[in-house]
Amino acid sequence: MKIVDWDEYKDLLVKLYEEIELDEFNEIVAIGRGGSIIGAFLASKLGIPTFYPIFLRHVDTGSERRVEDINPKEEVKIKNLTGSILVVDDYLRDGLAMKYVLNLILKKASTKTLVMYDHKGSEFKP
Repeated sequence: MKIVDWDEYKDLLVKLYEEIELDEFNEIVAIGRGGSIIGAFLASKLGIPTFYPIFLRHVDTGSERRVEDINPKEEVKIKNLTGSILVVDDYLRDGLAMKYVLNLILKKASTKTLVMYDHKGSEFKP
């Protein structure tokens, strides 16, 4: 595990912004606590008035791995988003949370994913 200090984290936020600054997004969906920091930063830099946080819990029963929404009321908002949507998270461990959120979003919406850290071996690639 690597400890990241605040200066390095801020530099990474700026790099994420530079990667997408020319794209035009209507909405940002941020996955759970760490993604909310990224969502708030990018919404501010891109001039998007708000972002939609979704808080998920990883459940591992031994025979099954899945994600559960901690606050299902937020799902209703995310399910109705249209246009160009950016989905962000701080750490992509296995992709279950990202896949969960992408499955909520209407298929007619255009989505792009962005993560700060991508775990080697993750099934999902942003």
